[in-house]
Amino acid sequence: MSKASLTSSEPCHFYGVIVDATFPYKVNSDRFICSLKVVDPTLHQKNAYATVVIYANKFEDLPIVHRLGDIIRVHRASMRIYQNKRQFNVNMFYQSSYALFSTDKTSPLGHAVNSDAPYAFSGKRSTLERQDIAILSTLRKWSNNFFASSMVGADKSVELKKASKQQGDFDVVAKVLQVFELDEYTNELKLRDNSGETFYTLALKLKFPHVRQGSVVRIRSATYDETSSKKVLVLQHYSNIMTFISSSKLAAAVSSKVSD
Repeated sequence: MSKASLTSSEPCHFYGVIVDATFPYKVNSDRFICSLKVVDPTLHQKNAYATVVIYANKFEDLPIVHRLGDIIRVHRASMRIYQNKRQFNVNMFYQSSYALFSTDKTSPLGHAVNSDAPYAFSGKRSTLERQDIAILSTLRKWSNNFFASSMVGADKSVELKKASKQQGDFDVVAKVLQVFELDEYTNELKLRDNSGETFYTLALKLKFPHVRQGSVVRIRSATYDETSSKKVLVLQHYSNIMTFISSSKLAAAVSSKVSD
């Protein structure tokens, strides 16, 4: 990704390892958006990453990212520099496309996957050529090594004991101690992080079917609920709850340090 040309008007085609993502959300009456942070072997050191902003006319045309460390392939993106970062803009209504590939042997929902096939993609079908298989194999190994050797996902996350002092949105990495079923649509998650603080948050089953008791998760864009009698994180419509690939050093550290 670091070699993508800034001067060429030709569309970009690239693979990236996902290190953060919003949930797809509506920005106006006919436009939906999803924003991801991605890295690769050429772009990952010293908090370097590229932003991928995907636009669509329909919610279902956007990727739903449930797990960090998985791989996204993007075709026909345009690139610019925004806030000193590379930003790939992907317009699904201009023939752009994406495909999500599992780095683990199972999908984020726990289903067995064909290592050469995407578990989610735009359009009616996904193509895969010989060079794609080689790229995927190399990138999976790199992603596993990267997540195993670095605390990927910890940057800018806030300890729960400091949540009440935060202004606006913040990110959290915590362990799901329990999942309480409130009704047919909603679960309440009991969360604890390395600071020893315990919080609760509501998670719609339809949006976050992958969250299980014992999972270590990264919550993107939470706010502190000052009105609740117990400690609660409020999620926005663009907030996301993501698990980690099995090789994650951060997830292993949180899982072992946070007692049930």
